[in-house]
Amino acid sequence: MRLLVLLLAVNVLTAFGQDSEAIEVRVFGAEGMDQAEAVWVDAAGCVLAGETTSDIAMAAGQAAWAPGGPVGKKGFVAVMDTALDHQWSFAFAGDVEAPLGAPSTLAIRDVVRTTDSTVWVLYDAPREGQWMGHLMGVHPQEGVVEEFDLSSQGATHTCALVPAGGSTFLAVGNRLPMEVPSAVPASVMAGLWTGQAGLAPGWAALPGTEGMSAVDAAWWSDTLYVAVQRDVPDSPAAVLLVVADNGNPLVVGVAPIADPNVVLSAITAGPLGVAWSGTLTSDDGTLDAMYGKLAPNPDPFMPNVWPHEWMVETTSAEDRPGRDILWTGVILQCANQTTTEGGGGTGGMVQRRFGETGVWFGAHVFGGDGEEDVRDLARDSQGRLYVAGSSNSWTALNAANGSSDAVLFRTTSFELTPDFEYVDAESLLPVDLTFVGISEMSTLERAPVLAVSWGSALPCTVGESWSLFDAAGRTMATGVGAAPMPRVTGLFRFVSHSDFGSKSRWIWGQN
Repeated sequence: MRLLVLLLAVNVLTAFGQDSEAIEVRVFGAEGMDQAEAVWVDAAGCVLAGETTSDIAMAAGQAAWAPGGPVGKKGFVAVMDTALDHQWSFAFAGDVEAPLGAPSTLAIRDVVRTTDSTVWVLYDAPREGQWMGHLMGVHPQEGVVEEFDLSSQGATHTCALVPAGGSTFLAVGNRLPMEVPSAVPASVMAGLWTGQAGLAPGWAALPGTEGMSAVDAAWWSDTLYVAVQRDVPDSPAAVLLVVADNGNPLVVGVAPIADPNVVLSAITAGPLGVAWSGTLTSDDGTLDAMYGKLAPNPDPFMPNVWPHEWMVETTSAEDRPGRDILWTGVILQCANQTTTEGGGGTGGMVQRRFGETGVWFGAHVFGGDGEEDVRDLARDSQGRLYVAGSSNSWTALNAANGSSDAVLFRTTSFELTPDFEYVDAESLLPVDLTFVGISEMSTLERAPVLAVSWGSALPCTVGESWSLFDAAGRTMATGVGAAPMPRVTGLFRFVSHSDFGSKSRWIWGQN
């Protein structure tokens, strides 16, 4: 059982009301390193998912009440409405069943929200010594409603959870052998998910992808496009075209990138085609952002090979790794991290390229005087662009210790120009409330403590299962239905479960 980390906004942010050419900034973080890895935008607002080394409130049974929770890297989601006001948040460790004192580790891959307001986070983390993918659903009132393990023989990594029409999604990742020699080949993994709790995603190796590793995926017009790295010396980077044949996935085409020094980072698909971003190790040893767009049709002489309409390199005297790419109408928004542009340090650059030719005709560098990075792009129905990543240019809004915070930039338009100005730079929450858990949405105040004498009835009804945890998160007692208070003294967390949900409260055991 997990304790939902739910928070109400304690400050009301100014609603977006600028006339033109403006960028809103929202930062989210505490004393550690915080970075947004994925952003989801829908009619209700947006969701950030990312990683943090800051202290978080943990789940019941795993040092939930110990100061700071587990050390290491943890995950979080932060949910905002259409005005970018904070709605609720949730933080979690890589493995809630890990022994007390074990450091947390994980990697956030993607985030989506279904129509019932459940946020689903795709992430990788170890379970019992095996690295595997996980899909966890968190509801603002019900807490964690489901978690699916995306496992296989060997280690499993995920990369994308792709909307595939209606309420369905496609989970995409990789399988890597853990033994040498191994009868299990490395391959791309994929599976259809209905978007419902209680129904696990399909998860199987994609035939014909042996020796390949998926980087990102996109879906358009009943076709799955997967950016991969493969064991082909002359062109290790490629895009796979996958369709369903009688319900079975089938690779029907490959678009190779004829440069052994290109590593892909993202892919986007839409009515005007398929495009990708990546990083090229140039002759001078620096990293240059690279972008390309597939031709609309395969080579007539080689039907299973898709050529490219264009590929472009954005050269720089210093490292400029490619990040994300996104269609906005006929324009491709091409994101990279730059060290030669912006106000200082690194910046998150978004170039505008004409989709038909790849011609560059504008850019904006997001960030201030500090260090920025961009990890994910999205747009809403009003044409506004969302840029998610990390920044230490606005740390005065949070812990003011110089460490990076998760950051979200929202522009008034995707027609970016250097004249865009920053407005409404705000922290989503005060730093002392970020990653702090409470059990109810209705109040931020500490719940009252119930004193229970030894042998007196615990606050539980017939049929409810319950657990009693001490202040370090250790399980002291469990049971079902009415039961007497054990002979223990001190502060304890009492958690009960029924068909109507879970309840949690503090109790004080006394003689």
